[in-house]
Amino acid sequence: MKTADVNFCEELVRSVGQELLCAFENGAPCGSTKEMAERFSHINSKAELRLKTDLAQRFPEYGWSEAELDIEKQRKPEFDQPYWVCDVIDGAVHFFQRMPMWSVSLCLVHAGTPLFSIVYDPCRDELFSAVAGQGAKLNGEPIRVSAKAELSEALLGTLFASSFPMDLTAGKHTADSLQRIMPEAFAVRMQGSVALHLAYVACGRLDGYWEYGIGAYDWLAGLLLVKEAGGNVSNADRDGEYDWEGYGIVAAGPGIHAKLLPLTPVSA
Repeated sequence: MKTADVNFCEELVRSVGQELLCAFENGAPCGSTKEMAERFSHINSKAELRLKTDLAQRFPEYGWSEAELDIEKQRKPEFDQPYWVCDVIDGAVHFFQRMPMWSVSLCLVHAGTPLFSIVYDPCRDELFSAVAGQGAKLNGEPIRVSAKAELSEALLGTLFASSFPMDLTAGKHTADSLQRIMPEAFAVRMQGSVALHLAYVACGRLDGYWEYGIGAYDWLAGLLLVKEAGGNVSNADRDGEYDWEGYGIVAAGPGIHAKLLPLTPVSA
C-alpha cells in the first residue's frame, strides 16, 4: 500500500474515532442491554457508513465485509479480491458504559492474509498501524514486542468470549486456562477491546495475549500489528503460524510465546 493511501486511511479512521469519542463523552451509561443494543445500532451504523463510503471511493476495487457479527462467515475468507474487515466500536460494552479501552479496528485482507491494519484508541489518541513487510507503528513511531522470556515476569491479557449470548464453551476453556496460567504469570488483565489487547502486545505494554473461539475478524488487525512488531502469533490449540482453521489465538514476543503456548491447549 502506498504511503498516501496509508495516510488517507489513518486520517479517516482518526476522524471517525474522534466523532465516536464525542458520542462516548456525551452519553450516559446504559440502563439496560436493550438500550445498549439500540444505541449501538444507531451510532455504529452511522460511523460504519462513513468508513465504508469513503474507503469505497478511494479503493473501488476492494470489497467490504458485512460479517462482523456473523461468526460462521468468518471461518474462511469471504472474497477472492482484497476486502476490508472493520470493527467500528471494538469493546462496545465499554463504550456504552462510559469506560475507556474501546477502539476502531480496520484491516485489509487478501487470500486470508492481513495486508494492512489500523487500531485506533480515541480516548488516548493512539493510532497503531502496520503494513505487511514494513513494520508496525504507534502514532508514526516504530514499535516492538516485549523481549521478556519468563512467564513469572510477564503481564498477560485475555478475555472471555465477547459474543452475546456468551460462547460457554470458549468461556470454559478460558476459565480452565486461567487456572494453569495465573500461577505462572506475574499478572493477568482483562480490559475490553480485543484489538487493543493485541496492539498492547505489539508495543510491549502486554507481554502476551490468549483467547479462545473462532472469531477471526476480532483478531486480524491486531494479529498483523504483533507480527510486524516482531512477535509470534499462533492458534491456541496447536503450534505453528495462526490460520483460520484453528481455535483461538496466542500472541506474544518470541520468548513468552514459547512458554505460554504449552499452557493454552483446550481441555476436553
